[in-house]
Amino acid sequence: MHGYSDRINHAFAFAAKYYNVLAPAGAGVDFLAHPANVAIILARYGCEQVTIVAGILHHVLEESPPDGWPVLEQKISEKFGPVVLAVAKDAIEPKFDRRGMERQWQPCKQEYLTQLAIAEPRAVDIIVADELHACGSTMTALRRLGVEYLRTVSRAGSEQTIWWYRSLLEILSARPDWPRREMLAELRSMSADMVRSLRQNEEGL
Repeated sequence: MHGYSDRINHAFAFAAKYYNVLAPAGAGVDFLAHPANVAIILARYGCEQVTIVAGILHHVLEESPPDGWPVLEQKISEKFGPVVLAVAKDAIEPKFDRRGMERQWQPCKQEYLTQLAIAEPRAVDIIVADELHACGSTMTALRRLGVEYLRTVSRAGSEQTIWWYRSLLEILSARPDWPRREMLAELRSMSADMVRSLRQNEEGL
């Protein structure tokens, strides 16, 4: 095994070109560093290179308007192969409807749960790594800034956030074909801390 990977390096270069320009106004380093953090989590759990590369690239597709997907999909397939493209697409959160309009939070998450129940295991690895980073980052901010922070970065309120993690854990627990149960254990622990923190902050308001 080697520490350096040209494919992973290439994936980061691709993301820097196509993902960074999608950063919303006011987005900080957290947005730009998100693909790297997800890649690190996947690597720590021993995921194969295809999964790590797809994990980096899926963010490019996920944040891009659907009318830009055909060109991006062609570039990803040509540069990284059809398997990477397929895994990346399987991990995308359905943020946009068929007209390219951003969907409301609840319908988006409900469809994402349906997708998660049938996604291939490598895509599930990416989705869970994504959630581990999001959950960890949010917990850190909640400790520093309080529950008010959640309202500035998420369209979901506390109750919706709690519903999301409970539903996510339920779906993941029902996937016997997904082998990385240690990732599930970490997400369960982190989300429990988040729920506890949200409850305590709300009681203090």
